[in-house]
Order: sequence, then structure tokens, then C-alpha cells
Amino acid sequence: MEKWPDTLVAVVGKGRNCPPETYRLAHEVGGLVARQPGCLLVTGGLGGAMEAAARGAKENGGRVLSLLPGSANRTTAPYAGADLVLDTGLTANGRNIVLANVASAMIAVPGSHGSLQEMIVALDAERTVWAVGDHATRLPGVEYLSSTAELADRLGAFAKAAESRG
Repeated sequence: MEKWPDTLVAVVGKGRNCPPETYRLAHEVGGLVARQPGCLLVTGGLGGAMEAAARGAKENGGRVLSLLPGSANRTTAPYAGADLVLDTGLTANGRNIVLANVASAMIAVPGSHGSLQEMIVALDAERTVWAVGDHATRLPGVEYLSSTAELADRLGAFAKAAESRG
């Protein structure tokens, strides 16, 4: 049986009406996650930044886990290219709580209320949370990075430390 990566890295950001610059940033971030040995991308499985990150990961040889809200609670169509799709049957808020708790670390690109909720829950769960891009709201405990190069360094060190813990 094939072993999947152990370190789940969530990418969160704008879903509906995702601006092109946020989509591009999420795509790049998904690629960064995919290129880290031992890392698996996990997203909310819908459109916008979630789709972009998943596409970036897949284009860079990574694996993608999509945690979908229940079908009655979806604001965009699910991204079809994920390796594993789990329909949680939950509201979007419920799914956000699950996603934030299963992730080992979280990367936020610019988003809205749902992304802020995910970041807050991840911080409460004592997860590492990094943010890249222009965020209108800054949360204490989140490390706001100036570039994806800085993110790549942080993620690389995080993945290496996770691997050494076994």
C-alpha cells in the first residue's frame, strides 16, 4: 500500500469572487506545499483560492485532500482534481473547524470571514499559521510573511522538523 504524506498543510483564502491576484498566489502556495517532502495539501475543496492551491499542488506532483461542506452548503462547485474528497456533510462553518483542526499547519492567502474563522480555530488548536499577501485584518499569533520565498523557508523548516519527529 502506498504511504501518503503525514504532514497536512491547509491553504485557506477567498472562495467566491476570488480576485485573480489571490488565485495566482494560492496557486503558487499550493505548488510550494507539493514540493515539500512529507506534506499533503488540504483545502476546503471548493473554488477560488482552494481550487488554485489544489491545482498548484497537482501541477507540482503533490497530493490533495479536499474537505467539502455538505452539498446544500457549497458556495462554488467542488474542485474535481483532488486525490481524496471527503464530503463532511457539515455547514461551511463546521467544515472550517474540521479543516483547521486536522491541519498540522495553515497558510492563509487573502480571504474573508471563513478564512479568518479557519485561522482563529487553527491558532486555538495551537497550529502554526502563516499568512502571505495583503490581509485587511491581522490576527495575533499569525506570522505575516512578506513573500512566498519567506514562506518556502518557513514551510521547509516546518516539514523537516515534522519529519524528524517521526
